[in-house]
Amino acid sequence: MRNIFIAIISILLLGACSKEKGATLHPVDINVVLRLSGDQEGIAIPYKGATVSMINQTSSTKYSASITTDTNNVVFHQVVPGNYQISVELQLSAADYEKATGQKVSGSVIFTGTATANAVELTNSITVDVHTGGGTEAWVIKQIYYAGSNVKDGASFRDQFIEIYNNSDQLMYADSLYFAQVAGVNAALSGLDISKGWYIPATGQYDWSLSAGNNVADANTAYIYSGCIFRIPGNGKTYPVGPGKSIIIASTAINHKVPFIDITGKEVPVRNPDLTVDLSKAEFDVYMGDFPGKSPLSSDLKTSVPHMVVIANVNRDLILDNLGRDGYMLFKTTANIKDEWQQFKMPGASVTEDKTYFRMPKAAMEIYDGVEIQPTTMASRTPKRLPVDLDAGFSYVPNGSYSSQAILRKTQKTVNGRVVLQDTNNSILDFVVIKADPSKEAFTSK
Repeated sequence: MRNIFIAIISILLLGACSKEKGATLHPVDINVVLRLSGDQEGIAIPYKGATVSMINQTSSTKYSASITTDTNNVVFHQVVPGNYQISVELQLSAADYEKATGQKVSGSVIFTGTATANAVELTNSITVDVHTGGGTEAWVIKQIYYAGSNVKDGASFRDQFIEIYNNSDQLMYADSLYFAQVAGVNAALSGLDISKGWYIPATGQYDWSLSAGNNVADANTAYIYSGCIFRIPGNGKTYPVGPGKSIIIASTAINHKVPFIDITGKEVPVRNPDLTVDLSKAEFDVYMGDFPGKSPLSSDLKTSVPHMVVIANVNRDLILDNLGRDGYMLFKTTANIKDEWQQFKMPGASVTEDKTYFRMPKAAMEIYDGVEIQPTTMASRTPKRLPVDLDAGFSYVPNGSYSSQAILRKTQKTVNGRVVLQDTNNSILDFVVIKADPSKEAFTSK
């Protein structure tokens, strides 16, 4: 009898515990409120038609809704509580934009915004600041193939490339266009030890003011840091790129679908050519064999295509982080980077660390585009490294490293046969996922 009594009490206690745990998992309501930010703050625009999307960062559950009335908010009812990534997109007609702002524009204007929220109360209200994007002019990054292909059957990370697109209606010259990989924290934000002292507590990103000798004001806001900076060669009019045309920058400009002989004389096989790409027609590649103090990778062949001018490279080739911990930037500058911009170690670096990163003044650069990528899984996501004025969001490939997947910028419209790519300065909204395609003919339908 005593054993039966104990068993009954145990069952009751377990039930009570279950109810107590379940009480914290109640569905919640999330009210998402939109407002204009920046120099357009206070202007009354119609938010009707705005699309609001939310992703639960634990379960990856997605919710989406549109504002269908003359309000600036939308309410998500009875959703799973937790941390959410929220993104907003609103396309305003030229007439509505002119009516609201008094400014004439030639086409529709896109507003975007992002926010994160911890929604655990029964009712939650989140405000998302929205702003106009970067427009459609000049250079944009069209395609990024950072994932690489299968290590055993493909080409590993040897076949990585970036596609750069002339998004204007004018002939432009790629000469002296810079491509940089933005430095930042590679550790997952979820497991970051802020107590170490060299991170910004609010973001988890490096506090560059703590780098030895980096004593400038606004070290974290007025500058961007990079240890991988490459420049397209030329005399100013060597490499013309027509409106709606692309150039490819490859890690190594060879046909990765066929075997090759590496710099040690060893033949490197390719078991499944369908997994990788032919980069033999790339306009440029990166060659580290001539760079002082660097021993190139065995796959870093000296091809016949023009090589990028290497300003700095903490790696042994053009290596895009195939885990997705990276940020990319296109810019031009009149500065002599090596002579005029200083280099610093990362905050918290050991005294024996030899890698340094250029401190790049934002005011001294004409920045055309910035794209941030992140790891595939929520738990592996790192602190944001690009400022929100360059990229308010990020993109990623769902199948992860060595998947042969790339991200491709969406088509916004077609004008007289010329494709205009979408650039809202929010990569959550601007990119889709494709199988890597260096043909320059890859476009989304509009």
